[in-house]
This record gives sequence, C-alpha cells and structure tokens, in this order.
Amino acid sequence: MHKARKNLTHFTMDGFHGFRSRFDDVKLAQELLEEVPGVLRLKPVMPPFILPYYNGVVAEDCGISAFVLLLGGHLTIHTFSFRECFFADLVYPGAFDPQRVQMMLQTTLPCRSVFTQTVDRGEGGDLQERRGHEVVSPEADFGPHLFLQFSPYRGPTSLDALFDIFDHLPSKIGMTPIMRPFVVKTATRDGAPVISAMVMIAESHITLHIFPDSDEAFFDLFSCKFFDVEPVVRVLAEQFGGNVTEQVLVPRGQRYLQLRTERPHVMSHVNQWLAASHPGVYARMPGDGGPLGPKNSKG
Repeated sequence: MHKARKNLTHFTMDGFHGFRSRFDDVKLAQELLEEVPGVLRLKPVMPPFILPYYNGVVAEDCGISAFVLLLGGHLTIHTFSFRECFFADLVYPGAFDPQRVQMMLQTTLPCRSVFTQTVDRGEGGDLQERRGHEVVSPEADFGPHLFLQFSPYRGPTSLDALFDIFDHLPSKIGMTPIMRPFVVKTATRDGAPVISAMVMIAESHITLHIFPDSDEAFFDLFSCKFFDVEPVVRVLAEQFGGNVTEQVLVPRGQRYLQLRTERPHVMSHVNQWLAASHPGVYARMPGDGGPLGPKNSKG
C-alpha cells in the first residue's frame, strides 16, 4: 500500500538592527505566538511557552526564547536584546503565506536588516536544491541550522521514550538544556497522526515531528554554537533509528559579525556587575572578561 508522503513548509526570518525594548518585551512575544497561528489558521496544540533569559553570564545572549507547537509543526522566536536581533522559524505540514508571516513579524519586531527563506522539506521538496550548497562560516555567521529527514522512521514513537531521549539529547550533542522537553501526540488537519517533541536549549532549540502513517520524521537543530556536524548526526541517527534521507546544514544570521549591534557602554556596565557578583566566572571569560568572545550561551 502506497503511503502518502508529508512535506513541511519551513519559513525562517533573521532580523538585525531592531529595537531593544521590543526584544525585551515578553508580552509582545506572547502576542506574536498567538497572532501568527491565528491569522494563518494554523492550529496550536498548546499555549505559548515564553522563556525570558536574563541571568546568563554573557550579556549579549540575553533575551527571550519562545515557542508554540502546532498540528505537526512549530513556531519559535529567539530575541537578543543587546544585539538588537531576532530569529524566527515557522514549520507546518502544509501551505501558508510566508509574506504574511514576514509582515506580522516586521510589524511587531521591526528591523533595518531582514533575511527570509521559505523551503519545502520532504519528498520532492526544494530544501536541498535551494540551500544545500550554502556554507556555514564561524567567521561570519550567527550559527548553524541542521535539517534532517528520517525515512523510513524507525525510532521510538511513545511519548515516554521520546521525552527521555529529548531530556538527555542536548548533553549528548554538546548543548545545554534550559527546560524539560515538551512531547505531544495530535493529528494534522487531514487526520494523520503526528508526534512532536521540542526542547529549548541555551543555544536555541531542538525539534522533531514524526508522521507514523508515512514512516517519516523531520528534525531540526538550531544553534548559536558551532559544532562538528558528522558526530552530531551519528548520535541523532542512533537515537532515531538511522535512515537519514536528507541532511542539510544552513547558516543563520549570515554576516552576523558585520551586522550585529555593539553597545560598549552597556557591556562595560554589565562587566562591572559580573566582576563584583561572579568574579570566578568573569575571570574565565575571554579578553578583558567582556562578553565579546565566542557565542555559546543562548540562541
């Protein structure tokens, strides 16, 4: 019996030179997570989850991480108020209007420099064709985004097993969890069962969407910390039953090192606080103790 394949529409938006006050606004983040799915009629399966991040020892990494799981997809937003930039992803098993998503994000989080991409993931999709040739540069970009497709999917499908995997997965691939996983079992609009898992990490987020009827799953790892791809993929293949049929690594925040916003007077004030309150941590930080070393805390 032929099994109909699932395809995911994946929209990404990277914005620079925005307003710090908006990137610190928890209410705005929540409104976006409610408004975007509502306007596009993409049904959420949970209330928005908002995670302010203001206690990191690297001031540049402070901001808000937020997400909402949808029927077979997700919407994530990561803001960096000191850098005055943000990163958003909307993933859904069906079509939606990416221009409308961009308009809503730009209206709420206006930025002078904006980069968007929309790709079709899955059999017959254009992810490999459109983005498979891109090179991730630690010397220029914000971080890597790893896309994987497993087909046929032979990994676990029980909620308990997936929770356990996602609970331990970040440490196995060198990432830092900042919450316990969310794992939900729902169905798409056409009634196809779907199991979704999400965990926020200090570096950004990890997600998996499993479609049992078509024996396939789609995985994402977005990180502001650069990593060795092949060892990470080996761990993921082991956890999720192998059969990686698509693997694409794309850069997020291209030309980040040129576009990022620096605020030396803000950083100087934060460094004085760090030196007084966390002298051991401050002493271990690169350079003069300031937060201008490698980005590896929150994404």
